[in-house]
Amino acid sequence: MAGTDLERLDPEVPFAASRMIAASRHGSIFRTISQPFSLERKPHHVRSDGRDEMGIMLVIRGRGYIEQGNNGALLNAGDITFQTWGRPGGGGSLSDYEEIRLAVPRATFLAHIGNVDDFAARKFAAGPLNELFAAYLRAFAGSVEAMSDAETGIAVEGALHLLRGVINGQNARADNELSANALRSLALARIEHRLHDPTFGPDALAADLRISRSRLYAAFSGGEGIAATIRDARLDRAHDRIILMRRAGVRVSSIMATCGFTDPAAFSRAFRQRFGFSPRDLLAQTVV
Repeated sequence: MAGTDLERLDPEVPFAASRMIAASRHGSIFRTISQPFSLERKPHHVRSDGRDEMGIMLVIRGRGYIEQGNNGALLNAGDITFQTWGRPGGGGSLSDYEEIRLAVPRATFLAHIGNVDDFAARKFAAGPLNELFAAYLRAFAGSVEAMSDAETGIAVEGALHLLRGVINGQNARADNELSANALRSLALARIEHRLHDPTFGPDALAADLRISRSRLYAAFSGGEGIAATIRDARLDRAHDRIILMRRAGVRVSSIMATCGFTDPAAFSRAFRQRFGFSPRDLLAQTVV
């Protein structure tokens, strides 16, 4: 993953990942399988390597997040999202993860789909048309090794044609206005990126997003509120990390710290309230 700062979510646990890459002048296709990670592409990466292709990402399994510019989203299996290498941004996986990514030149994406910056980090949620696109990408990834250059070009065009159908089918809007839902999605992605930081809270989130506290609170007014959303995201990550790391013999206190908690008693109390059992109870459960 040259051109990014890449980190494991759980430094104490052995990490494994694999990636298949098939490159051509028409575009490149990647198939990635990985344990949890986070990555960030910073301004100095953009300046140093000059890469400017557009990545079209299909989540095969697992959960992740992405953020770039004024867009961001939590990702689940079947979702489609986009990442441009011409701008800073970040993302990662929150569980064991698999994706297929088609990377095409900016000019190709502009000609077939639209403005790159309008689509960066936007999500098109899983649905029937996504399934059709997924089947095509799986077949493409499985046969690209035997394709000629001309055949690869035809296959890339076919993928972009199907992608237009996905976008049109969901009545996508390509504008720069942040609706409440778009702001909420971006905030949720940013929360996942900062959960390890115990000082991160509503004020820091508003500052990160360069919006007022009132606008942030309004975006989360329909639920328990932004503070509770951050707390529950920390607890959910701790729950997932405990399940993932039971075989490794990692201490609950270590998991707690990586999820931004500093008070063991408060962490245990909140965990029990959310899940009905303590972190140590979950850690002690027999691994099937």
